[in-house]
Amino acid sequence: MSWDNVEGVSSVQIWTDNPDMTQAYLFANGNHQVKLTIGVSLSLSGEGPTYEEVKTALSLIDFETGAGISHLKTGDKGEYAYVYQPNEVSSVKVLDTDASGTGAYQYEVDYYLSSDSTINENYASEKVALLLTYIDGNGNKIDYQTASGSKSQSYVAVTVYPPKKYGLPNSNSTSVTLSLLDDKPDHKVIDIYQYVQEVSECNVKIFKLYIDDSYFRIIYLEGLDEIFTGNPFNIKGSKTTTPYPYDEFRVAEHYICKDNRVNQGKSSYSTQFNFMYNTTGINFFTGEVSIYQQPNDIIFLRVWADVYAINENYSDHSGSLSFSAYDQFGNKMDIEVKATDDGFTINSVT
Repeated sequence: MSWDNVEGVSSVQIWTDNPDMTQAYLFANGNHQVKLTIGVSLSLSGEGPTYEEVKTALSLIDFETGAGISHLKTGDKGEYAYVYQPNEVSSVKVLDTDASGTGAYQYEVDYYLSSDSTINENYASEKVALLLTYIDGNGNKIDYQTASGSKSQSYVAVTVYPPKKYGLPNSNSTSVTLSLLDDKPDHKVIDIYQYVQEVSECNVKIFKLYIDDSYFRIIYLEGLDEIFTGNPFNIKGSKTTTPYPYDEFRVAEHYICKDNRVNQGKSSYSTQFNFMYNTTGINFFTGEVSIYQQPNDIIFLRVWADVYAINENYSDHSGSLSFSAYDQFGNKMDIEVKATDDGFTINSVT
């Protein structure tokens, strides 16, 4: 058997991707993960165990007690395995995980740890050590650990924080803000429908919603297909009777940009919108607007136009838009945006 050739453990260490490799900082929201790596080198008299055999023989334990970890759980890598550095929150640069292996050990095994209120009600922190258990060539069970009191002490202190809270501007939480980005973007009408005589004027303003902080940023929107329909969530207009058969309409519509490029870096692109006259999907015209989007931004459009068209079924549609967003550490924010005469306002952030 592969463990028969193991004469002992020559070196072992546990570390994290944080610049201080003995420290990790975790938001206990069930999404955020910290990456721990275990490095093991064995003294061998022949062929040693495989990577999978070593991985199976390893487990994480509490440094203070030697028992299994109780406030943290392991899992496959998710979308929120970013390194949080609480002492560097004024920095724009946020370090990612996935640092390459050191190559200093025969075996390096990665773990992704998370926590939440179901296993850690009081958001307790924990020092994580390792345990290696195997049967040697003489049939003896070997328990090699790095907990307190062992020969080779090694641990990562995982400091746990409650989920981060976001709120409206001027609240006690980090604020989510919606502001004007561009009041004169390049735009054009690209297609009008057969019952439309003329689009005499079309105007667009671009707004951005973002976390008002240089460190935290929005990287994910939940339910993209449902949010990004390309249809306005608010239609407000008026109709003035003009000589038959055309009526004059002045209509303002509010959209969330259907081509939002969240967490894709700085990007420039064009997006289309369907200027509607009711909620049945029938349009006055189709337009196009150029967008310049920064990381952390969610793009909204306010479009208004004067249209001459044949129509007997024009209708306003008043509504707000609700969606969920996540920062790079998996902290969730539920946001409701409402249209105003001049643009948008945030009704609530929870």
